[in-house]
Amino acid sequence: MRILVTAAALLVGAATARSMPSLSIAYHCDDHAAPLFDACLYPSDFRARYGLNLRQVDERESYSLLDRGRSTLSLKLTGFRTDSEVLDAVLSGSAQVGILESEEVLGAVLKGLPVRIVAPLQRAEDFLEADSAVPAKDWGEFIDWVRARAKPTVVWYIGRYPMAVLGFMQALEYEHLKYATDVRGLPSNPESVKVRLVPVDDLAALAAGLSARACDAALLPEPSAARVEHQGWRRLARTDILPPGRFEDHPGTVIIATDSAIRRGGDDINRFLELMAVASHYANIRTRNTLAAVCRWLGTSPELESVALSGMGFSSRPDIAFTTGIWNWYFTLRLRNAVPPRLAGYMEEQDWLGVPYDSLLLAPALDRAGARIIR
Repeated sequence: MRILVTAAALLVGAATARSMPSLSIAYHCDDHAAPLFDACLYPSDFRARYGLNLRQVDERESYSLLDRGRSTLSLKLTGFRTDSEVLDAVLSGSAQVGILESEEVLGAVLKGLPVRIVAPLQRAEDFLEADSAVPAKDWGEFIDWVRARAKPTVVWYIGRYPMAVLGFMQALEYEHLKYATDVRGLPSNPESVKVRLVPVDDLAALAAGLSARACDAALLPEPSAARVEHQGWRRLARTDILPPGRFEDHPGTVIIATDSAIRRGGDDINRFLELMAVASHYANIRTRNTLAAVCRWLGTSPELESVALSGMGFSSRPDIAFTTGIWNWYFTLRLRNAVPPRLAGYMEEQDWLGVPYDSLLLAPALDRAGARIIR
């Protein structure tokens, strides 16, 4: 009889496993995804604090989402080295949800790709990092040095339209310094150029350039900024707050999905957003655990990650900094004629924020997460 009961239980368990909804998550392997690492590595703490936790099936790859002990969703995780790889996975349908930098998503929106931000995750700060040979210790000295040089100062950055570059360009204009850029759609001043802005493909290309001293400075978010400082570079300024200052605490890493994934699996994405909301809360209040989780997951050192994480804030709530940051990004490109005509009229005719951002799944997830946090 016991054998029959056990066999029946196994059959029921197998049927339940087959019927459980699943969600594939693509994420960029850096410390901006720290709340996800917390959720994977501290299940007991999450269960005790929030009644919502992950149970490991295959380490780093497969997890079950448990709501007060009941399995509700199967998660498959895939890490990528670049934001563009995460975006490709989401657009191809191999992942239903992505975790990556906001600028990569906003750039995709300008191209007309059907992808939406469904939740913020992390606020970004951007930094001007300089080679040790640059004789400056802050923004003012850097500007004086650039003005005095006979040749242009070369500044590298990653991405197409990163907010770090837009803020830096505004700061150069404020200082009446002419610059040139290789990016189509952004203006250049070909005569008397003092700064040359050069995009590179990824961190590997940037690191190679730094080693060869092919550039004088770089515009970087964390943790990339902390990594180049370990190579002897120096932090001169936080570029998102340079005068005239429009990008302070702008959206950094976000959670995305395509329109079709939202239509087909909205309930499942909603459950995942609830988990990420409580995980963001955990990352902010259990900072030592978060540091340990990031180092363990990424194989990086506490010395490096403690610098990168020290000024990093996590939140799934679309506050004023999140919405204003997206608007400023759009408005700055609009003034530079870099916005396609089909989107250029949104600011006057309708809410452009609704083009890259879909809040319908997030609102109920935040309500449920809030109840778990204060219980």
